[in-house]
Amino acid sequence: TIDETWLAAFSRGFFSLADEWGVELIGGDTTCGPLSITLTAMGEVGVGHALRRDGAVDGDDIWVSGNLGATALALMHMQGAVTLTPEVFKIAAERLHQPNPRIALGRALFGVASSAIDVSDGLVADLTHICERSGLSAQVDRTAVPLFAPLLSAGFEDQIACALTGGDDYELCFTAPESMRQELLRISANIMLPLTRIGNMQRGKPMVYVRDERGEEVKLASPGFDHFRNSA
Repeated sequence: TIDETWLAAFSRGFFSLADEWGVELIGGDTTCGPLSITLTAMGEVGVGHALRRDGAVDGDDIWVSGNLGATALALMHMQGAVTLTPEVFKIAAERLHQPNPRIALGRALFGVASSAIDVSDGLVADLTHICERSGLSAQVDRTAVPLFAPLLSAGFEDQIACALTGGDDYELCFTAPESMRQELLRISANIMLPLTRIGNMQRGKPMVYVRDERGEEVKLASPGFDHFRNSA
């Protein structure tokens, strides 16, 4: 049975976001079976203008936009692992189901950031890709990571699971030279989006090290979602 009401609401949201960023929907495929919506985004960028994963250098700051953990917290509530108030779940679920692409920030980072990636599989998992491509380690201060406000009252393990390894936040994690700190604060004010410095890149094994307030390494059960291990 086709849910006409759901499809109408989905279409309004889809085309509203597409219109906002000048995206055209071209073509499509019709199949028989349960609802399946698959999109492929295509575009182009000028030579040398792409925000890549391989440009970080030793000493670069690590930054992240917005705050992390809302979407993972919403999913935990839906799976019965935690219980949220209706008000908190509404906010978290909106972040999960209606993420806001950080296009304005991405454009502003050209010439400022040395590398960048979106946080889709979890902060640690995605930052690891920058480490691997740039051949550096990432030192992350756990206490500096910006949390979705309700996580402040959650237990320590929930904070770790949601903010560091939870996926689907779609914030941007990027690196930039120390000399760009004031420029990044200016960008933050201009686009009205918080940007937080959470650590730095260093020479060493290409992986992410999360440190607590004592500087000791925080052991994580998993760095985040792995498409080859979690897709079954």
